[in-house]
Amino acid sequence: MAVDCEKFSPAAKKIFAKLKPFFPPSPWKTPHWKKEGVVIDNWTYDLRKHADRERLEKDKRNSIGYSVYMAASQYRDKNKSLNGFATGNIGGGWASMIQKNAELLLILNDLDFQIETMDLMEDL
Repeated sequence: MAVDCEKFSPAAKKIFAKLKPFFPPSPWKTPHWKKEGVVIDNWTYDLRKHADRERLEKDKRNSIGYSVYMAASQYRDKNKSLNGFATGNIGGGWASMIQKNAELLLILNDLDFQIETMDLMEDL
């Protein structure tokens, strides 16, 4: 069920606040996280809207996949095969990028779940 909201409930606001560290201001001090529910990450996403939450989630899943691909490519170049890649240490900064995007994706999932289920219950 695709649900939009006009404003976040108190519970959704708490979840949304967890996203703030992932969207620091630009070098020119332009905010990339706005308390009304908007984040900027190469695109403006209004996370009160299901389509924007879904698009940002898809972008982060793609970023995780691309990071794994690049890490595997570097591993293969260095080791001449991917044997041990799954159990090896992902170097080159890819592990931290994968972790950051995974953390952000989990928070987005929590926010989406809150809006799609609990916000309806809070309105009763």
